[in-house]
Amino acid sequence: MQLAIVNEWMNVYGGAERKLAEILDLYPQAHLYALIHNRQPFIGTPLEQQNFGTSFMQKIPRVEQFYRGLLPLMPFAIECMDVRGYDVVLSISHAVAHGVKTTKDQIHISYVCSPMRYAWHQQDAYLRLHRLDRPIIGNIARLILGLLRRWDKGSASRANHLLANSDWTAQRIKQAWGRDSRVIYPPVDVKRFDPAPQRDDFYLYVSRLVPYKMTAEIISAFNQLEFPLVVVGDGPEMPRLQRLAKDNIKLMGHQPDSVVTDLMNRARAFVYMAVEDFGIAMAEAQAAGCPVIAYEMGGAAEIVRDGETGMLFQEQIARSLVEAVLQSKNRKFNSKAAQENAARFSSERFRNEFPAYMDRVTNR
Repeated sequence: MQLAIVNEWMNVYGGAERKLAEILDLYPQAHLYALIHNRQPFIGTPLEQQNFGTSFMQKIPRVEQFYRGLLPLMPFAIECMDVRGYDVVLSISHAVAHGVKTTKDQIHISYVCSPMRYAWHQQDAYLRLHRLDRPIIGNIARLILGLLRRWDKGSASRANHLLANSDWTAQRIKQAWGRDSRVIYPPVDVKRFDPAPQRDDFYLYVSRLVPYKMTAEIISAFNQLEFPLVVVGDGPEMPRLQRLAKDNIKLMGHQPDSVVTDLMNRARAFVYMAVEDFGIAMAEAQAAGCPVIAYEMGGAAEIVRDGETGMLFQEQIARSLVEAVLQSKNRKFNSKAAQENAARFSSERFRNEFPAYMDRVTNR
């Protein structure tokens, strides 16, 4: 089987990229494509030696620094990508990858992390967080996002088969695109964790530091609580967060997996506020026996067993997180139950489900 895997921007090693690494382990012969590819963030990761065919966007000077601002250009860039000559095209999409053009003789499977969230269910938050909700610029931004929605829905018909990374994503696909999808949860390396017998007295947050992750609200909550919080991750929000954080909050920047594993094994609880399509970091925390305190929307509701392996709160604001953290101090969560809960998302489970699905839809 000649297989092409099409991604969006390869500029960070996060959840989608970990999933790609797992898929490449199953299909090492696959050829890789992306809108842009920055090698630096992948040094020391399983994707370090991988080569990517890239779009014309790769030639834009310093594109890795401002590629997010080129969102209106991305549909054209993905449609220009030439993947003819492959039997099967697998797109891994949370923005535009599902729009890659294939021929009638090819099988296109799209593994969807989300329909373009900026244009659909997170439009207002996206405009507000990027300060695009002002009168004139806001009208222009809404017009562009409306055009992107039209393209997004139309291009979704190009895939022969749709996979979703969670039930939440499957619902969003149905609402936005009017199509059904099969849910296969992404792989989580649950075996790398070994919970400490006694948990330490600090809270943990691990994420890319971009606006929709709501990190500033989490910091605001812990500024009020004055409880120790460790923040792991890097991104464009870092300078702002450094100004906001009080002395009880430690911003560690990007850390290797070994450090994240150790922190998750010891943390009192893992906190999260973004609406995630799945949320691998939350599943990893559960694998470490760590209670998760998270906003109840999105993948969190599928990962956390409310009241048993963590706590879900109802409003995406600092005050709601403060209340949840204070309530959690009076509860005893079951570390063993959290580990067993995380086993639902194991890499072994993915290694069985994903190839079986691929074989079925490609008639192998």
